[in-house]
Amino acid sequence: MKAPLKKLFLWSSLGSLFVGATVAMVRRKRSGKGNFRCQKIPPACRRIYVWTELVEAGEKDNRVLYREHYILQHTPFKVWSILELPASPGKPNPTGAMVYHVTYSRLVDHPDTNRSGESENERSRYYGTVSVVPIDGKSCGKDSVARGAILEIRKCYVGGSSNGIETGEVHRSSAPILKYRFEYGPEAGERASDQKGTLP
Repeated sequence: MKAPLKKLFLWSSLGSLFVGATVAMVRRKRSGKGNFRCQKIPPACRRIYVWTELVEAGEKDNRVLYREHYILQHTPFKVWSILELPASPGKPNPTGAMVYHVTYSRLVDHPDTNRSGESENERSRYYGTVSVVPIDGKSCGKDSVARGAILEIRKCYVGGSSNGIETGEVHRSSAPILKYRFEYGPEAGERASDQKGTLP
């Protein structure tokens, strides 16, 4: 191969590698992978506060900005999967998925008015299991939270027993989780901890 052709081939190969690496990095950045870390809700936690990123709604002349705010209250109810078989030697006891009492609100900002700060607008209350789903990725599983992921609540019926039954209705947050806070009961020394989803 002549020298000019060798140089052309070399620069062409290097250019292709550079373009390929750039595309891979952009795709990884867009996918959001690596921007969150799944965290299991600690068993001793009695309440979780969740705030999402800002959501914009309405027309240009009636624009509204709001955050979704969730209070997830611990309950004695659990949902059991049919895949969780009774405990046997060498196998852990089935744990089930915790059912939470959910208070869902919107913290509304009014940028086009003289009102200052946010006003809270409670939307609904219900029971459900809690998980999070990355925007482009695999679910973290039940009883978990993660900054940068979508909060997913599967609504449940609860009754006289300690068992909950999923209704099939699913609520998902309109924006990714911005931050969350765990709150513990008296048995945990009345501790509270702010979790901002430390980036890996």
